[in-house]
Amino acid sequence: MADVLTELASLLRCPITGQQLHLSTPEEFRLLASHDADGFLVREDGTAAYPVEKGIPSLLPESAIGLAPADRKAER
Repeated sequence: MADVLTELASLLRCPITGQQLHLSTPEEFRLLASHDADGFLVREDGTAAYPVEKGIPSLLPESAIGLAPADRKAER
């Protein structure tokens, strides 16, 4: 599933900003673990993520999960 989703992610864009999305890294996934999803697509600037459930990304603006800059620093 990850290979298909990786290919798909390269075509998808954030519905709010139009930025490219990527599959969450293990560190990003750990930060988002409190949200119930199988995976996440993270916006290029790292400030928002969209849940993926059963291989289907939810790219509705209201599905966006905000990631604070402090969260991003914690993974480094």
